[in-house]
Amino acid sequence: MNADEPGFWIDWLCQQALPLWSSAGFDRQSNSGRGSFVERLGLDGAPQHEVPRRVMVQARQVHVYATAARNGWFGDGAELALRAGETMIAHYAVDDGKQGWAFSCTAQGVVIDLRRDLYAHAFVLLALADLIRLDPNPRYVALVCNTLAFLEREMAHPAGGFLEQWPVPVLPRRQNPHMHLLEAFLALHECGAVGDFARQIEAMIALFDRWFMASPDAVLPEFFDDHWTPVDGGRTFEPGHHFEWVWLLTRCTVVCGIPAGDRIDRLMRQALRGVDAQGGVVDQVGPAGPLARTYRLWPAMEAAKAFAIPTGHAARPNGVGEVLGSARHRFLAPAVPGGWIDRTDRHGLSLVDHMPASSLYHICTALDFLR
Repeated sequence: MNADEPGFWIDWLCQQALPLWSSAGFDRQSNSGRGSFVERLGLDGAPQHEVPRRVMVQARQVHVYATAARNGWFGDGAELALRAGETMIAHYAVDDGKQGWAFSCTAQGVVIDLRRDLYAHAFVLLALADLIRLDPNPRYVALVCNTLAFLEREMAHPAGGFLEQWPVPVLPRRQNPHMHLLEAFLALHECGAVGDFARQIEAMIALFDRWFMASPDAVLPEFFDDHWTPVDGGRTFEPGHHFEWVWLLTRCTVVCGIPAGDRIDRLMRQALRGVDAQGGVVDQVGPAGPLARTYRLWPAMEAAKAFAIPTGHAARPNGVGEVLGSARHRFLAPAVPGGWIDRTDRHGLSLVDHMPASSLYHICTALDFLR
């Protein structure tokens, strides 16, 4: 099987990655016997237990193993997702989510950062949608409702969207957390147990149209001031997020019947500026081209999803194969089985000294779409 085929990656995920991150990557002794996912592994595959554990990582890993369970990729996926989900709820949900979710805990489940982070809350909602699909427990539904009420009550912003953090607001504002809120709303809409999320989905698309990518030739800026003005004039962008929006807007059409219009073509036109001749996806692009020839794993997986969509094929006919082949060579081949080198320079040399657990979300989500 060729390394540029999704089947190669699915085999790697099932036989190497999911076993690694459910053993070395899951601390079964922590949190009163329930266990939680470690934040990262060393490049040798050893867990780094001392690193604080963010709720975002717990939620992403719940999503990974719930997805693996649904696809028959990992026999213990459902049990692990539910077990880790209970730990996440027990140690991060403040007053059953009525006051939001704490940012991070120690390995023992002691909260060390009580700020409420919008990006993290988006993934908590995604994980709760997964838990509901595994077990339609009314408690999970109540947690979704409490979390949504908290966001609307404490973090809604008068200029649209939500605050980055609470109780102390910070700048810049970002499109990225709102993009993942759209992902969570789509998942909740699909699971059906919490009601119709068409209004919330349409609100995120309205933000995209009005502020995130407002003109035909614009790029998708990352950072904004309090009133959604790009802090750098909208001159730089991350191709990975362009590709991610392509996938999500396609899902909006499938799930809710919302037409994508010309949004996908506009996103792809700009994103292709960040893909090199070998299928590598650079981190960041400016007006004159890539700002630095550095590469991360996650944008490659987002590009593979976007190139699997018919518009993406038209823009780069062998896009899926190119980016998966490049990613295997750059990120998987030098790593321990089931692991990866998360970020490299143009020569393929590692720029990091660990493997972040959070990247498994991008791999699993891409393969779920490509299977």
